[in-house]
Amino acid sequence: MNEEIGRLADRLRPAPPERVAECLDALKRGGMAAPAAIAPADFLREYTLALSNVPACGLMTAILKLKRGEYATVNPAFMPLPAELAALARKEALGVREDMARARATVETLQALSRPKPSPESKARVRALLARYRGQAELPAADAPPSQERGR
Repeated sequence: MNEEIGRLADRLRPAPPERVAECLDALKRGGMAAPAAIAPADFLREYTLALSNVPACGLMTAILKLKRGEYATVNPAFMPLPAELAALARKEALGVREDMARARATVETLQALSRPKPSPESKARVRALLARYRGQAELPAADAPPSQERGR
């Protein structure tokens, strides 16, 4: 199970700048035009900034779907803006994030189930301590120390 969590964590690591550049180049080679609102000199920097914390698996899936034209809201002739591409990639990574959460929950459950059950002796010891505590907490009013009034 820990191996699976490790594999999922690897998939959820942010895409390095080199991978972002490769993905953008793949979109350009596929015929998608870069957004005109972004200066050519700023193109790579803007996308790298927007995609800096995006999981690599989400980015790869989003790029593949863009090349296939599977997003109805994206014009297949133009690359999405950096923030739009980041949002698409995050959405694509949700399934992997959910798998990771389920795997971690499974590990926690298995660990909780594997803890040893308390022995009858330890239960009796805790009950005796609790009874002794309750006995001290329920002192009669005559045995209780006098309260000090303030301001008089």
